[in-house]
Amino acid sequence: MTGSNEYKLNQGPEDSISAVKFSPSTGQFLLVSSWDCTVRLYDVGGNSMRIKYSHLAPVLDCAFYDPTHAWSGGLDTQLKTHDLNTDQDTIVGTHDAPIRCVEYCPEVNVMVTGSWDRSVRLWDPRTPCNAGTFTQPEKVYTLSVAGERLIVGTAGRRVLVWDLRNMGYVQQRRESSLKYQTRAIRAFPNKQVNL
Repeated sequence: MTGSNEYKLNQGPEDSISAVKFSPSTGQFLLVSSWDCTVRLYDVGGNSMRIKYSHLAPVLDCAFYDPTHAWSGGLDTQLKTHDLNTDQDTIVGTHDAPIRCVEYCPEVNVMVTGSWDRSVRLWDPRTPCNAGTFTQPEKVYTLSVAGERLIVGTAGRRVLVWDLRNMGYVQQRRESSLKYQTRAIRAFPNKQVNL
């Protein structure tokens, strides 16, 4: 396309894309989860798909743990980690309902998942194993990490802020002022949380 700023990756997913995450190190690699039950790793500069792995059902979110390990979850309720060097995946654990969100918090070195089973679970990526399950007031639709803080958006337009170092209590609770359900929350780059 002459004069266009459009850029299209080769070998794209066969259904809707649910999440897109750039590699934390160089930004050269792109992790893409999709409703076609796959997670794909792209080399953006080379415009090529490097790896594709599958779930049993549509994948709703994915995240990098480090440049060589991807984590993903979706409608099959399974949380997977995939070694991008060896192309091997491991089922780390499950939720009782679909996993909607997967994020990594480098400050605490923990993977965080949010699910429609009304829980947030923390996972130790070194083992990998479940490091705790924390009940939320409603289904989890979105979450974001900001330093040691976890911001969770649930059904019922609720927003909660947790401290990942001490998940014994909620630091802040708010009802969103938005008219419709909160579908995405992102923390400021300076790691401040203002509700």
